[in-house]
Amino acid sequence: MLPPGFCWNELGKIEIDPDEHVAGVVRLVFTKFRELGSARQVFLWLRAPDIKMPVVLRNVQIYKLTWKAPAYHTVMQILQNPLYAGAYACGRIAQKTRIVDGRAHKVSGFKKPREEWNVLLRDNHSGYISWQEYEDNQMLLLENAHMKKNCSRKSTRGGRASNRLDAVRTLRADDACVLWSGQGECTSVSMPRR
Repeated sequence: MLPPGFCWNELGKIEIDPDEHVAGVVRLVFTKFRELGSARQVFLWLRAPDIKMPVVLRNVQIYKLTWKAPAYHTVMQILQNPLYAGAYACGRIAQKTRIVDGRAHKVSGFKKPREEWNVLLRDNHSGYISWQEYEDNQMLLLENAHMKKNCSRKSTRGGRASNRLDAVRTLRADDACVLWSGQGECTSVSMPRR
């Protein structure tokens, strides 16, 4: 099944949904992400004016599009799916098997690195963004992820932190904190408990 914003045409090819309301909301997610630099900020921005997002209800027999209040995972699914960049990808998620009490226990949902995907066909269809913008978005999402060791750029509550002074990010529930001035290395400082 295709995600919101795409449909199959008469020739069996993937195309951008002709419903301008659906396509407009998907475009809005990418526009706001470019502007705000944070998936969480996009989510909060969409929630404030109560903008509804298209969501596909998946069933074996039925493909139904419905409109729901924005959810963070819905924003992330749009930003992380290469289909929106005009690429067809298959095998992005891995399944791991563990032995628990002598029985095989399968757990799925592990994202594979791009070089391990089964199929990746760039320029397969029209997309909402270019492949370069998709890659830039993935890098920014990775940089914005909490608790990463690379402190070169982090998102604060206002979006990009590229030139913000004294961006503070709490690392643990105890008294450790990191101050980043926007240049060079991060500095670890002790902070009093509340």
